[in-house]
Amino acid sequence: MKKKLLAFLLIILLAMPLLLIGCNNKEKLHIVFLGDSVGEGIAGIRPVSERERDAYYGIVGARNGYDFKNRAISGSRSRDLLRFIQKPDNGVRMTQSRLRSADIIHVSILGNDLLLADLARMIATIAVEDFSYVQEIADNAFSNIAQIVEILKDYNPTAFLLMQPIYNPVFTDSTLITPVQRAELAAHNIYPEQYREILGVAVSMVNAAMHDYLAEHPGSYYIIDVYAEFDKIFAQDEEQGKRLIFIDAAHPSALGHGVMADMIQTQLEELGLANAKVALAKYKKMRIAQLERLYKNAFDITPIKRQIRNARSCNEVTFAYFDAIEGQMPDYC
Repeated sequence: MKKKLLAFLLIILLAMPLLLIGCNNKEKLHIVFLGDSVGEGIAGIRPVSERERDAYYGIVGARNGYDFKNRAISGSRSRDLLRFIQKPDNGVRMTQSRLRSADIIHVSILGNDLLLADLARMIATIAVEDFSYVQEIADNAFSNIAQIVEILKDYNPTAFLLMQPIYNPVFTDSTLITPVQRAELAAHNIYPEQYREILGVAVSMVNAAMHDYLAEHPGSYYIIDVYAEFDKIFAQDEEQGKRLIFIDAAHPSALGHGVMADMIQTQLEELGLANAKVALAKYKKMRIAQLERLYKNAFDITPIKRQIRNARSCNEVTFAYFDAIEGQMPDYC
């Protein structure tokens, strides 16, 4: 018995180098990002040269060592995304092939379904409990989401699908509501301090397209609930909540992208698709490298580098970095 045991242990020891080589040569996971301008990361990033490092697709891809491809297109509504994923490969973009071979597919959509509608009309009708206008938008969104999910599942039934709805970008002084629209709303006794709460109803109704489909088809995908997370931050600290939104009053700021990246990270780790320790270590290096490249001449970066190194989560790194660079001018040289 002892001889058999010793022989078995010897085989294991001899095999260990081969096992380690196999682990080191493990193929990267493939992730494809779909959706709108939020997913494309074309607004909210300053300086724009940092897009690949500050937009959530780049953060998630780089710190997890994924092979990542961004196929999001600015301006897309859910109906546009539906058409886009059905287009055949043309030898250049090869989107269908990417989707069919992906391990993870992330979709950011619904923002333009809502924001390209008449916001003043939406606010005015909801204020008097007339939900017909926004319900029509929500119904169309549900139909499109259902078809998008079914097509993606047909292309790739084993991929992990992450669906990201929209956040509420409106504040009291939001420029999304024009002066003319504000005057019209005031004529109906609807004032700026009411805008966020009222539009929040509309956002929830449109986001329900994702939640309702998932309730009807459990396990179809995982929701990255940026609406809930952004609202939570806003409720805790209004000024911090405003920092999540870019100066265009619609897109997420670089901080907002960081928060979304951290939410996606948490979900990936829960699914066993990302290594928390490895991702955190890489993320610390990424942010410290940014500090050294962009801000070493702007302020003393030594304390913030120390704070980042001591951070215990990606979210701590995100806020440490963006708190430190708030109001600082990067070095473009």
